[in-house]
Amino acid sequence: MAKHGESKHASRSSITNRIVIPRKRYKYYFRPIPSSHKKHYSIALPGLLRDVMKIASNAREAVFLMKQGYVKVDGKIVKDKKREVGFGDLISVKGEDFKVWLNDRGGLTVVSDEESKGKKKLKVISKHLDKGGILILSLSDGSNVKAGANDVNINDTVIIDLAKREVEKVIPMEQGRDVIVFMGKNAGKTGKIREISGDDVEFDADGEKVRAKIESCMVL
Repeated sequence: MAKHGESKHASRSSITNRIVIPRKRYKYYFRPIPSSHKKHYSIALPGLLRDVMKIASNAREAVFLMKQGYVKVDGKIVKDKKREVGFGDLISVKGEDFKVWLNDRGGLTVVSDEESKGKKKLKVISKHLDKGGILILSLSDGSNVKAGANDVNINDTVIIDLAKREVEKVIPMEQGRDVIVFMGKNAGKTGKIREISGDDVEFDADGEKVRAKIESCMVL
């Protein structure tokens, strides 16, 4: 029998344990539109509102909040229930600000955010020159931004003014900086960088020596 279009839902058993949602409650789950966030580290926005933030008691309430324009992601109103969010995204619900983060086990969580004020931290994934010779940075949320007069290297963190789409500050990947692992088996672990050796970053996390790939770490 022919398959008539893509399924609108994902089976509950296929949802990664990186997403902290109730076990055995749902047979199916929200299927988000693929985005810059990796599948195992992202969640559809209604699922975040209902199961992580617990602002909505059911899917209908979560979608209602979005349709009414009460929910913003990175400063923009989002009404698409398939919108995917992940690590580092800034969420606003009825004027209250939150940030999508990772717990110490690498699971997606949401924390209150009174510091960002429209400024988002992003890791520099790559960089290139455009036709006009302007340096363009490709960032961890899939967006691009002009480097301006800033001296920026791959793996550095930049603080972006979301309204102006400008680099406000550069935090270099270097020894002594605070770092978080946002991918892989050590996801969620944080510490202060002791050593950078080739493609690896070494730091202490609660007395435990952690060694992770530099591409999976973001300086804070």
